[in-house]
Amino acid sequence: MAAHDTCNEATSRATAGGAAMPPAGVKRLRLPLRNLADVQRELSRLYRSAKVGEVAVADASRLANILQIVARLIEGADLERRISDLEEAQKESHQ
Repeated sequence: MAAHDTCNEATSRATAGGAAMPPAGVKRLRLPLRNLADVQRELSRLYRSAKVGEVAVADASRLANILQIVARLIEGADLERRISDLEEAQKESHQ
């Protein structure tokens, strides 16, 4: 395995498939991701953290990809709700 393929403990925790726990003494953030504005804020925060070196660019990229998936899920759920509302309104108008 090449030297750049080795992982440290934090990387192993983040990629092991289990829930990653923050190191002792680090506060775990609970940020809401309920709508696209929440995701946008988190992406902006992540970008700034990577830009100043608080988060490794590779880690920021992985997290940004996850946030893109969350955004698509939010969009899909919103579209599904809106279609359902329109269908319900159409049913009511035909009665």
